[in-house]
Order: sequence, then C-alpha cells, then structure tokens
Amino acid sequence: MGRWVPAAEDNCYAVAIFEYEGEEHEHCIPLELGERVFIYEEYDGWYRGCTTKNQNKKGIFPKTYVSIKPSFREIRGNQVSIIPKEDAISEEAKNILREWHELWKDLFSNPYRDSQYKFSIDLFYEIKTIMTDIIQCLCSNYLGVLGQNQLEEKKRKITQLIDKGNELLGLDLVPRDEHGNKVNPITCSKRSQDQKGVLELYGIHKSVKPHHITKTTESNKGSEAVHVFLGICQCVLVNQTPLEVYASLYHYEKDRMISERFLAPLTRNGLPENRERLNDIFTVFTDITKDDMEMLYIIIRYYRRGSLKFEGNTRDSNRPSAEYLRPLGLSYISLKNHMDTLENNTGIRSDKNINRLEIYTLSKDKSENNFSDLHCKVIMGERAQFQHLDQNQGLYIPNLKIFSGPLAQVQTQNPHIFKKASSANIITRKLGFPSVIDPTDRRNDLYVTLKTAKFSRGNKKAERNVLVNVYVKDTNGKTIKGCITKGTGEPPVDEYQSSVIYHCNTPVWDETIRINLPEGTGNTFDNCHLLFTFRHVTNNDKNRDKPGFSFLKLANTNGTLIGNNDHKLVVYKDSIKTADFRHKTSEYLNLESYYDNSSIPKDIEISKNIIQKSSEWLTINTIFCSSEFTQNSDLKSLLQWKEHEDQLRRILERVQMIQGEELVKFLHHIFEALFMILDEKDDQFGDLVFDCLVFIICTLADHKFEHFRPVLDSYIITYFFHAQVYIKLLDRLKNKVKKFETSRNIGDSMKALEYLFKFIVQSSNLHRQSQSSTQTIDRGFTRFVSSLREFFSELNRMISSHQNRLNTAKALKYFPHTIPELNKILPINTTCEIISDFIDAVPSTDEKEIIRYKLICIGDVVKGELLNDLDGCTLLIPLLMKHLKLHLRDDETARDKDEVKKEKLQAVDILTNILVTVSNKHSNTPIVMLIVEDLMDILFRLVCQVDKVNDIDLARDYVSCLIALLHLMNNEHYTNYMQPMSEHNLIHFLNEVFLVFKDLMNSNVYPYDWIVMSMLQSYVVLNAITCFSKALTKILPQVNDYMGKKKQLWENFFYLCVAFITQDTLQLEGFRSAKRKKINAQYGDMRSEMGLEMVHMWRQLGDSKRLFVPEMVGPFLEVTLVPLDSLRRDVIPIFFDMIECYHYHYTNFDIVEREVIDKLDVHVSRGKGDKGYVGMIYEILLKKCNNPELPRALHQSGVRFVNSVKYLLEHLLNFREVRESDHHSEAKMLCIVNLLNFYEELNRQEMYLRYIWKLYSSHLLQKNYVQAAFTLEMYASKLKFESDMVLDKFEDLPREKERERKARLFRIIIRHFEEDKCPVFENCFPFYKLLADYYERIFEYKELASILEKQATGYTKILTVPRHPLDFFFIGFFGLGFPQFLQNRRFIYCGRQFERVGGVNARFQEQFPAATLLPYTSAPDNEVKLSPHQHLQIYKVTPIVEEREEFIDRDVPSIILQFYDSNDVKAFFYDKRFSKGGGKAKDDDFGNQWLQKTTFFTVEPLPGKLRLAEITHDDVSEISPIKSAIETMEKKNKDLRLQIDGYKSGREKHANPLTMVLNGTIDAVVMGGIKKFEEAFFNDQFISESTTNADDVLILKRMIIDQVEILQDGVEVHGKVCEESVRPLHDRLVTLLSDMRKDTSRYRRELGLNSGTPSRTSRASFAISTASATRYNSTLSRNMRSRHSMVSVTSGEEQMGNGGTPPPLPSRREILPDPAQLIQNRRSIQSDGIEQPALPPKKRSSIVHGSPTINGSPLTRDSARSINSNSSVDNSAELFSSNSLNDEAQPPLPPRPPNMNKSSPESNSYITDSDIDGNRAPPPLPLRTHSNAGRPPKVPRDKSVPVPSQ
Repeated sequence: MGRWVPAAEDNCYAVAIFEYEGEEHEHCIPLELGERVFIYEEYDGWYRGCTTKNQNKKGIFPKTYVSIKPSFREIRGNQVSIIPKEDAISEEAKNILREWHELWKDLFSNPYRDSQYKFSIDLFYEIKTIMTDIIQCLCSNYLGVLGQNQLEEKKRKITQLIDKGNELLGLDLVPRDEHGNKVNPITCSKRSQDQKGVLELYGIHKSVKPHHITKTTESNKGSEAVHVFLGICQCVLVNQTPLEVYASLYHYEKDRMISERFLAPLTRNGLPENRERLNDIFTVFTDITKDDMEMLYIIIRYYRRGSLKFEGNTRDSNRPSAEYLRPLGLSYISLKNHMDTLENNTGIRSDKNINRLEIYTLSKDKSENNFSDLHCKVIMGERAQFQHLDQNQGLYIPNLKIFSGPLAQVQTQNPHIFKKASSANIITRKLGFPSVIDPTDRRNDLYVTLKTAKFSRGNKKAERNVLVNVYVKDTNGKTIKGCITKGTGEPPVDEYQSSVIYHCNTPVWDETIRINLPEGTGNTFDNCHLLFTFRHVTNNDKNRDKPGFSFLKLANTNGTLIGNNDHKLVVYKDSIKTADFRHKTSEYLNLESYYDNSSIPKDIEISKNIIQKSSEWLTINTIFCSSEFTQNSDLKSLLQWKEHEDQLRRILERVQMIQGEELVKFLHHIFEALFMILDEKDDQFGDLVFDCLVFIICTLADHKFEHFRPVLDSYIITYFFHAQVYIKLLDRLKNKVKKFETSRNIGDSMKALEYLFKFIVQSSNLHRQSQSSTQTIDRGFTRFVSSLREFFSELNRMISSHQNRLNTAKALKYFPHTIPELNKILPINTTCEIISDFIDAVPSTDEKEIIRYKLICIGDVVKGELLNDLDGCTLLIPLLMKHLKLHLRDDETARDKDEVKKEKLQAVDILTNILVTVSNKHSNTPIVMLIVEDLMDILFRLVCQVDKVNDIDLARDYVSCLIALLHLMNNEHYTNYMQPMSEHNLIHFLNEVFLVFKDLMNSNVYPYDWIVMSMLQSYVVLNAITCFSKALTKILPQVNDYMGKKKQLWENFFYLCVAFITQDTLQLEGFRSAKRKKINAQYGDMRSEMGLEMVHMWRQLGDSKRLFVPEMVGPFLEVTLVPLDSLRRDVIPIFFDMIECYHYHYTNFDIVEREVIDKLDVHVSRGKGDKGYVGMIYEILLKKCNNPELPRALHQSGVRFVNSVKYLLEHLLNFREVRESDHHSEAKMLCIVNLLNFYEELNRQEMYLRYIWKLYSSHLLQKNYVQAAFTLEMYASKLKFESDMVLDKFEDLPREKERERKARLFRIIIRHFEEDKCPVFENCFPFYKLLADYYERIFEYKELASILEKQATGYTKILTVPRHPLDFFFIGFFGLGFPQFLQNRRFIYCGRQFERVGGVNARFQEQFPAATLLPYTSAPDNEVKLSPHQHLQIYKVTPIVEEREEFIDRDVPSIILQFYDSNDVKAFFYDKRFSKGGGKAKDDDFGNQWLQKTTFFTVEPLPGKLRLAEITHDDVSEISPIKSAIETMEKKNKDLRLQIDGYKSGREKHANPLTMVLNGTIDAVVMGGIKKFEEAFFNDQFISESTTNADDVLILKRMIIDQVEILQDGVEVHGKVCEESVRPLHDRLVTLLSDMRKDTSRYRRELGLNSGTPSRTSRASFAISTASATRYNSTLSRNMRSRHSMVSVTSGEEQMGNGGTPPPLPSRREILPDPAQLIQNRRSIQSDGIEQPALPPKKRSSIVHGSPTINGSPLTRDSARSINSNSSVDNSAELFSSNSLNDEAQPPLPPRPPNMNKSSPESNSYITDSDIDGNRAPPPLPLRTHSNAGRPPKVPRDKSVPVPSQ
C-alpha cells in the first residue's frame, strides 16, 4: 500500500470542475462547482487538502474532480501560504462575480429596487449580460490563444464591465491606474507599488467616467479620430440586374463628398460577384473627427450595369456584349443618430442592427442628370424630387460600428475586422490629409472627380449618351497599368469608365477615382498626364461618331504639382470617325489642356486630325495628397535658394504664407536652408529668417501637426550643427521683446519661445564643444548668461507694463516651456531666480485673462522637473505659496462669481500638484513644515467657508488638499505648528479645526461610492484628532465656567468625536462581508479607536464634567447606540459619571434621566439600538449602581433609573420592530399604548402627547374612527376650558388657546364617533353637553345652537339608524416566535363591522405569516408556549353586559338596550357543550348537554382606544343542562323580541329575515323541540334529582310560554309587512302557532297562567324567572342561579295588591344622570378637573316587576354575593321551609297586560326577559328640562355644570 506524499509546488492550488458530494468516506470533503481548494498531499487518484472557504476542515477528494491552477508557496516565519499565480484583474473578476451573484438573485426576487430606480427585472437582465461577458472574457484569457495586445484588451474590457456593473448595482467605485489595476491608499510610511497618495487617488476618482476607464496615453492622443465600419450583406431588387454599389461620406454643411468611394460589385441576385467575399463586404471610413459626425451622412449610390435601356430580368448568360453603368438610386445613413453611442477611448461603441436601407430613385418626370444631386433632395425631404421603392426592396447591411482612437490601435484591437485589410483594401480614406497628420503616413494619392461637361448635339436629333474613359499615360503615350482605383474594396484597373447619363449633352457625374502610380516603374507625377476620351454610345455599339478627348498634365512647368481646385478642360475632336483613340502624345501634349480665364473659346483646327471645339468642355476637380511632392513654387524656391538669391527676400516673405501641409513634408530641408541663410547672410536677411523660423514653429504648434514635433526634436538633436546662431537668435529675440511696443508678431515669438530656446541652447552647447580653451568657454558662457538675463529682464518689463495684455498672456503661457532648456545650462538657483523674478513681475489685476495665464504659468512650473529637486523645491515653495494664497483668498471685488470660481479651481489644482510632488519626493524633508506653516490655516478656512452644495467640485478639491496635507504631517509637525501659538490663538485654531472636521463627518463631500476616499479621509482625520487632543489637555475649563471659550472648545471636541463615530461611512455592519473584511484589514475599526480617545479625554476633565451635562447626554447616547460591543463597553460608563457627578452636586440627577429618556426615544425611533444594547446598558449601569460604596439615595435612584431605561428600550424596540410593516397595525398600536402609558407615569407631558398623536394617526390610517376618538379623548382630558394659555402648533392642530383646542378636539371626537361604520351616537352626548356649556358660558350662541341641533339629531339617529352589534374574539399569541411584547399573551379583539372569525384569522395571519393557527379552543400547554414558533388561537366570544343602575326600574326601549350589549364591555365568555358521561354530547340529548363556560376579564372596556384589550384573568365554570336550556331559551326570546321591535319601529323594511326566523322557530318547536324538553326535564325523575330542578323546570316552562307569546306578536307583525307572494306561508305559520299554543296550554295551567289573572304560584315562578333573567349577564349570575331557589321572595301585596298590577315605572325625568359623571364612569374624562355633584336619590319600590327581594329589599349584586358567600346548604333549606315560604307570604304574580301583543315603546308595560338587563345604561338624558330651558345655570369656576333636580 502506497503512502501520501506532499503535493508538488505547482500542484498546490485547484478549482473544482464538478460537484462532489463526498459520501464515499468519512474523510471526504464535499466540493461545489467552481470552489477553490488548497492541496497538501496526494496519493494515487486522490488529493488531500481543504477549501479556501473553510481551511480548518481538511479532507480528501478525487483528482479528476478538480483542475490544477498555477500557484506558488510563500513562507512567512513558520507558516507556509499557497498563493495563486493569477493576474490581479482575473482574480478581481472572479471575486466580483461571486459578490454580484447574491445581489443578482435579489434583483429577481424583489419586484422593485427603490422609487428612483427602474424595474429590477430590467436591471436583472442587464447584469446578467455583463456577467456573461465577463465570463466569456475570462474563458478567452484561460484558453491561451490570444496575443499580448489582445490579452491586454480583454483585461481592459473586463475592468470596463466590472466598473459598469458596480455602477448599476450602486456598489463602490474601484480606483485604477492607467493599466486597469486596482490601487490602494497609503496608510503607512512604507509605500508599495500599488499604493497612491491622497491626491493621486482623488485624481483617479475624479477622472473616472461612467461605464469605462481611461485608456493609454496613445489612445488619449488620438481620441479625436473616429472611424465608421460599414458592412453590406445583400441588395434585394424586383428588377434583378448586376449592380455596382458605391458608398462615400457626405458633409451636409460643406455640401460635398469628403471621402473616396467604396465599391461593392453585386450580381443580379444582389450578392457579391466574388463568392469568397460572401458576408465579407465591408469598409472602414477613417480620418473623421467627432465635430464632423453631426453633419455626416453615408451616401450609397446604386448603378445598374448592362445595356443602356433596361430590358427586364435577364440571366447572366444573356448579358449584352457592351455594358454600361446607368444611375439607379441611392440610400443614406445619418451618423448623427449614432452620436449617443460614441465616447472617447472606447473602441467599439455602436453595434446597431440597421437591417434594410430604403432605396430612393428619381421621380419619373425628372432627368437622370439630377441623379448627382438626388442625395440632397432626399435628405432635405423634397418628396416631389424622388420616390422610394416598396418596403421589400432595399440594401441589407448587418451592422454599423463606430470606433474611436488612432487607426493603428483600432486595427490592433479588432483583428477579426481588419484581417483582410491588405488584400481587400477596405480602408476608405478622407479626400486630403486628416485633421491630425501622422509623419509616418506616406501617401501619394491623386483624387480626380468627374464633375460635369458640355457637348454639342451635332447632327443628332436627340441628345448624346456620353461615355467618359479615363487613362493615366506617360510622356510617351503609354498607358500606366493598375494605377486607377474606382473604389476601395476592389483592385486597381488600367482605365476608368464613367456612368452614362441617358440623352444628356450636359451630364453631371460627381464620380471620384484615386490614382496611385506604381512604385519601381520610374513613373512620377511630373512626367505623367491624364487623358479623358468621350464617345457617344448606343445599345448596338455601332456608333461612328467623331470621338473627343481632353487631357491634363499633372505637373506645372516649374516642377510643382497641379493645384487642388477645379479644372475646365478643353475638348478636342478627331476628324476621323472611329471609336479608338489613335493620336500620339506628341500631337496633343503641346496643346492647351484647360481654359485660362482670359482665353476666349473658339473652334480651331489644330491639325489635320484634331479640332478644338469651343462649345464643349469638361470640368474636373483634383486633390493631391502627397507627403513627397509639393504644389507650392515658393517652397521649392526656398529649398533651392542658392539658385534664386536675387529673389531671396521675396521668397522668405512668401514662405510665411505657405500652408502647413506643405511645410511639414520638408521640415528638415526647410530648417537647413533657413539656418544656412542665417549663417551666410545674417546682415541682409537675418530678421526675415527669424520671422520664418517663428512662423514654421507656430505652424507646428497647431493640433493638426502635433505629431511632427518629435520630427523637429529629432532634427535639433541629430542634424542641427550651426554653432554660431545662438547669439544671433538670442539678440533678435531680445530686440523683439525690448521693442515690444513696435515689434511685429511679438505674440508669435512668445509662442515659438520653446523651440527658439532649444535651438539657442543646442547651438550654445555646440559652440562650447567647438572651443578648445577653457577660458574662452567660460568667457563666452558668461556673456551668454548675461545676455539671457538681459532678455528675461526685458521680458519682465514687457509683462509688467499695461500696454498689451495679449502679449503678456502669451508670455505667461509659453515662458515655462523654456525652463527645461534653462536647466541644461544654468544652475538651479539661477533658474529659480529667473522664475521668481518673472512671476513677481506679473501685475496685480482683475483681468481674467492675465489671472488665468498667470496660474497656467505657475502650474506649468510646478509640473516641471524643478520641484523634484530638493534645492529647487526649497527655493520655489515660498514663491508659489505666496502667489497661490493671493488667488485662494475670498475675492471682495465685484468680479464675476464664475470667474472667481475658475480662478480658485486653477489655484487648487496647482496646489494639488505641489502636494503630490512633495508627497512622492520630499515627504521626510523640512519642505513639509514649510508647506504646513503656509497652508494649514488657510486650508481650514477655505474648507469652512466653501459652499458645499453649489460649489461641490471646489469643496472636494479643498478637502482633498487638506487631507493630503494632514497625511504628510507626523506628530512632530503638529507639535511644531501649535507650539508658538498663544492660548487664545490655540483655542481659536482648535475650534476651527474641530468644526471643520465635524462638518466633514456630518456631510461627506465625496459621493457615496467613493468609499476609498471616504475611508482615507476618516483615517487621516483620526490621526489628526489624536494629535490635536494632546494640545487640548492643556486647556481645561474652570469648574464654574459654564459659558467660557474653553468649555465651548471641549464641547466641539466631543461633538466631533460623536460625528466621527456615527458617520455613515464607518458603519461597517451595513456593508457586505467582503467589503467589511477589506476595510478591517486595512484600517481596523476606527470607531473603537475614536471611542477610546473620547473616553480618555472625558476622564481628563475631572470635576469639570458636570459642565457638559446635560448637553453631552444625547451625543454620547448616540455613540453607545452604534452596534459595536467594544465601543459600547467603553462609553456607557460615562453616563454613570454624569449621574454621580450631578447627584453629588445637586442631590439628584433628574435632568440626566429626562435627557436620557428623551434622546433614547429619538434615536431608537430612527432605527438605532438593538436587543444586545438593552442588556449591555442594563448590566453595566446596574453594576455601577450596585456598588456598595455608593450612598443609599444614589443607589436607589440609580436602580430605578436603570430599570426605567430598560423598560423604555424594550418597548421602543418592540415598537420599531412592527412600525415599518403595514401588516402589524394592531401590534404597532399596542406598542404605542405601552409607551404613552410609560410617559404618563413619568409625567412626561410632551412625549405622552406625541405618542397619543401617533396612536391617533395610526387609527385614522386603519379607519378605526371610534378608537381614534377615544385616543383624542385622552389628549382632551389634559386640557381645561378655563385656561387661556396659548398652545403652539402641534401636528395638524394650529396655534391657539388651550380652551379653543379642547373645544376643537371635542368636535373632532364627535365627528369620529359619528363617521364610523358602526356609529356610536351615545358616546357623543357627554361631549355635546360640555361643549354646549362652554359655548353658553362664553356667549357663543351660534355654536351653541349648532351643537344642540347636532345633539337632537343624535337622539333621533339612535332610534332610526340600524347598527349591527359588534363581535368580539379571543386572540392568543402563544410561542416564543412572536415579538417579546406579544409572547404568550391573550387579548380580546373588537372586530370590525360584520367581521367574522374567518376574516379575523386572515387578518392576523397576514400580520404574522409564519404563525400556525391552533385548531382547538382550550388553553395550550407549556410545550406550545415555550416553542420557538408562532401559534395563534382565535375564536369568537360573547360579551357579558354589566348591570347599569340607570336602567333599573326603567322602561327602556330595546333599541337603546341593544347598544350596550356590545359597548363598554369588560367581561366576555365562551362556552362549549360536553357530556359528563364521557364522549361527545349529542345535539338532541338535552338532558346530558352540560356547558363549560369560560369568562374573560379585560384590563379596560371595549371598544376603547385599541381594538385589543389584554385579558387580566379568567374564570371557568360548569352549567347544568337545565340551566343551559334556560339560557338558550332566554337568548332566543331576546333575539326575537329585538327583531320584532325593529319592524314595529320602522327600522326594518324587508320581511324576508322575519319570515325565515319565524318559520325556523315555529317549525322547530312543532317538529319536536318541546317534546325533547319533556323527555329530558319535564318528568318526575329529573325533578326529584335536585331541589333546584323543580324551580328550573318552572322557569323553562314559563320561557316556553313567553316564546309563544313573542311568536304570536311576531306573526301579527309579519302579517302586516309580508308580501302577497308569501301569504300562504304566513297562513301556515298562523296555523302552526295555533297548534303550538294548544300544546303549551298545559304549561299555562300548571303555572296558573290563564287568560285572566295568573295564580300566585305562577306569579312566584315568574318572579324567579325574571330574577334569573335579570342577572343572566352579570359576572355573579352563575352563583346566584345555582342557589336561586334558596332566595326568599318577600310579599309584595302592600304595593300591588292581590291580583293587582305592578306599580308604574318612574318617569325618565325623575332620575337625571349627570353627564360629567357619565364621562367619569365611561372613560374618566377630567372635565375641567372638577368633582361632580352626586346624583339625586332614585325612587324605588321594594318589588320592581317581579324582581326577587330579600327581607323586603330588591335583590342586588351585593346581597346576592353575601348570600352566596355566607349561606350553607342547610341554611338554604331552612330558609325555604314552610315557615319562611308559603302561599300566603308570596306576592301574587303580575297579570299579563291585555295589550302585550301590541307592544310599543309607549304602551308596552310588560317587561320580557329580554328587556330586563341590569347591565345596560340608557342614553344620556338632556342637560336641561323644559322648566329651566330659558337660561343656563351658572357654572362656578373649576366646576362642571350641576344637574338641576326635578
């Protein structure tokens, strides 16, 4: 068996190419596709190693599942690290793809990113495309098939794609160098290659443009060049014919073609003639400038090739013998439409599929002679001039691409496009030289354009069809082969045939050809000429017309080439009719070839065979583009000046008018000729030669000829040998400057200053080299230096004068160009002296041009080499600082603000270059201190004063310079700078520093994605603060100095520390993991360092700490809320210092406590703080407070304070957790209530009111108007009607007096009560009464009348507006998965109108989608409560109405009582049936249906300020079957009575609900309901089982009788409201009810209820029944009903008499409930803070409608409670013995009123069980009666209105 061996060094790193689950062995590790692994050992087919993600877990994996990547081992101490050998850009691309992957998935899962962004799905696909392109580029890199240039281009493209994707995803900008590699900031003294200084990084950030990076310098130089790629696929025409397609560039503004033509010959099918070039016909139009793009069009002309007349679609085999080109049509492309895709330095920017181009032809009525101008008509839209072919015809082109940059670079970067450039000649060039001429571009191109001609008709009836042939011939008449190019894309030909314009004697062709003479043939342009032949052509080609010809010599007699202009050529005719040109050159070369302006055309017979036709001529245009031949005679004379010495002055003068294109061809020869003239004839022509030199040098300064500057430099170094001219040049230059007032072209002399000095210095060096004597050399050099000083002295005099500002500006601009030459011959100190004198000589002026060029001059000096030298830098820095400060200061003159801003931008740019140079070259030299002393103060002032909103660019420049300066400084620099300052100056300086730094932290001037700059800024500021704080410790404030400057200084320091720690840039928790790790590795967590510094400085204060309380409580609290544990532990103890300090000085720390609570609320509401913070602050402060050495008072107060803070934080975090969600509305409002209760307990009025308004606003959003009204009621209770104090504006409430605001709130409350879907008019009346009293007291009778009207309307609405009772639900939140404030808590929820259990379930499951709904109603066990999940328990509960005193002994309409069944309820019950015998209770087994009743009690009544009310406790009881039956019957009777009363009062209109209820009830009874009761209860066995059963049976029977009576009433009402269609059903119900009455007649007899007076027994039973019903809904009714048979019913004969009727009910006016008392009972409204007078006593009888009594008093809740608690079973039996209860002692039962079946609110004196409910309250009664309505009673101060007695 083999052994594991260490892996080879080149096998240590691999990437998984397959997924591996690793299940074969316990030592295997799983691998994901693309995961990287380190390999340590290998054995057979296995590797052993680990993944890069988890290097702690090592294991084995198969070799075949991974691919080895290059790597190397790096040994660091005892550790060996494996480093991949991948280039940085590829590694970055892979990392960025992993980072983007998660963000990319989020884009798809989230429908939107944010409001200001586009759809995420669009961004999703865009990022997908970018990721795919990056992967493809990486694949190309790894294949190893790319060349070095292509590889660099792929890497550049990867960086472009990465930057574009980062920008789209909102990620950080990555600073890169010119090669695309990432750069990092310098954070230590040792600088690596990839690290840059502050200002270098800032420059990189500022130069980066969206979606791309800056390319190489070569690319930047050629950024103006644009190239257009055009490809042709196929031309589709209906009339198939061979075509020649020509494409060229047309300039709309110049109205001419500006490029040669591209030719694509096509077959009759529209395909290339050369089958090898299928899908490969294309060209590149070059030498275009961006400025021309908007005016350029690609014009594509189509010429039909064939017979003169089109003869239909013919096959190639049937083509005519003679073929001619005939105009057909054209297409065009506007390049302006593609400008948006073109940017500098981008390579391919456009790839737009144009598909088909329409073809335009001349209108049928237009002559072919207009074809040359057709493109203008089409572009201008003159539709009468043209027509276009139908949409199926046209030219199909695959794409249009646009490139930028030099052509050579474009060719290198796109080899797939230019692969056939040499063979296919695809480059289509501009006519003439491009805008920037390349010296290496050798051209000899002659462009000839056939423009127009005129021919005579002769003896022809019709006009001619003229064909022009063009030849190039030598002097011997021999045709030069292969020199004519019809169009690029095709090989050259020997002759060119023009198109034929049908029947036209004045044809216009506009056809351009290119002529290139083949090399090696001996032919040159000066011995060649062009020959043009003309002939008339026909279809049969049998023309015998006399041929004509014209010719043009290409060289003039003086040897120059012909000019670039039009030429009107003479037409000669052959006297012999032949189609062949047979003349010899000797016969016509001596003739005139073109017309002079002075010549008059005549018909002349030149010879026997040649006739000159005066009426015929040909116009052509020639453009010569040659880098070897000249067209200028003056230039040729200059080069041959010795032959023309007599004309030398004229030649030198005319040389200054030659165009630059001619000059640059012969630079070397021209300068040689000029310097030779200067050497030999200086006295005569020296000034002219100097002017020529200046002219030529200025010409080379043009951008077009900038590439020829290296040619001139090469000439000076290599070929210039004139050692004597330096004195001559310098003298003439000095004389020019000295006489600047009269000198000509002094500005051009300044422009040529650089090269003049190059010639001077080179000549001086040559002169010294030619001298052998050292003394001679020194003497000559001294004179030369003296002459130089004189020149600069004169130059300084010139610029200091105010005569010619233009010359001064030019001198300032070009002076720095002389410095490199001065450095070659002068010492550095001399050069610096010259520079200083020159800059100081610039006059102080407000002229913008002088200021601009002065700063340009200083900037060029700084960019030079002098600052790189330590001595030069030392000498120049003071000068530069002096002038820069002048331009950086605030300008108080009336100059234009934009100009001032530009000036400052220039100055700060210069300062940037200075600081970069010092940072790179002199960072550890005394120069740094020089700059610090000059710049520190002014930079802080500039940063402080700059407008960071409107001048953001300038602000960034200032800040970057300041940060760079601070980055240069070390501790010694800080100490040396501050040491000389007095205390007053030091305080002022530090204050300014701290304020500037704080402002930078609070409002970062850098964009959000400049994270590198932001982090570097924080790093530098942290180091600076640490150094400045050392000086701060020497300036401690005095103990009682509350307003001193020292205290303010320390406050500014602490504010700075807080701003630094809390700035967004340093909140690393919100960053991505990779970004967070990188920042931590480079900088660490700077918040922690600053926190330690802040705590250290706090401790330095000693007893002065109390000066900063409470001002610093909030800022320090904000620091502790930063989620960094180390920072929190350091800073939290500061609060105990504050508490302790304040307590010892003031004996309490209430101010600290109040400030902490206020600021906690603010900060936590803004999203700061977490649960860990709660525990930490509680733990640390509690530990401090529990210190046994503390005083007892401080200990107790501190512990209370800590507990309050913990309670507040918990509730604030709970509120924040649910605040942001729209679903957690109920939980959010519950949190608000917890908080406002907390603030109310602390008596924090402003916080209390703020949360009241939050709760109110939340209710309005949910349309909980009733709850919103109750919420505002809490606010109103804090206000008084007697107060005139003015309250400030609060939320939506205006500034007003307190009493006015209370009235306003009351009106809002009333409106909310009334606008709810289930309006609660009853709750409005207390507010109506208080408002009426208020308006009455202030004599606002108009408002009083309005309130009283609304109150009256409210009473009416109570009786007329139908309102559905509210439903209530039990909601339990069980499990630890809920928010902490909801865990295992139970609530009663007040549902919305008509809301059922299903709706409530859906509502809360939407709020808590992870919750599981419990399927049972019993209390869950501990397993559910302690589970980490969420469990909801929801079911409906029934409200228990408490007995209301105001309804006792009152005849209250059922509609009024119904309101209180579901309002102002604090107790609820839920019951379920069960069988005691086991198993489930059957529905028809009444005798065994027990009820388990659970009663819940809430903390406050519902509805209230919330829809939720927490359950305080519950009570569970069991109810026997007979009592359950009684309750069921009682509820049914009550519901029937309410529904019937609705029809009686007119509220209900439709009879269908009543029909269904009556039918269901009567049918159910008839079908066996009573029979089931008889079987279960109405038998001797059941009655004998318990002593109470007999009474319960009597009650049940009485309820059955009552139900029959109610049904009788209902049937009568039904007969009145039902429609005729249901009349049969009504009749059936009458019949069934009659049978039902018969069946229950025996119950009447048993109870003694005949049609007359009921018997006493029945009466007693009825009393018992009604007593039971009265207490049904009370919380103690359960106990009373269980023992109601033991209650002694006292005789009532004294009041009623035997067989009498019950006493009448007291009138409603006898008891006037106090409105204020109602408010106190209902919601504890504190109206004006006054206690209300007691209610007058009620008149009550001992027996009220059969109410049970005890010892002559009515049975009340207290008496019942005493019976239940004090009476035993034996006592109960004794109480109901024959002595205590007999027939004589019992009161008679009340007789049934005869009109009970016609009950109405006025006449019904019979009280049913449904009407007896002690828990109901009547609607509030009016405040005034008719007897005292005339004048309102006086209301004493601080008293509510007393209720007058009846």
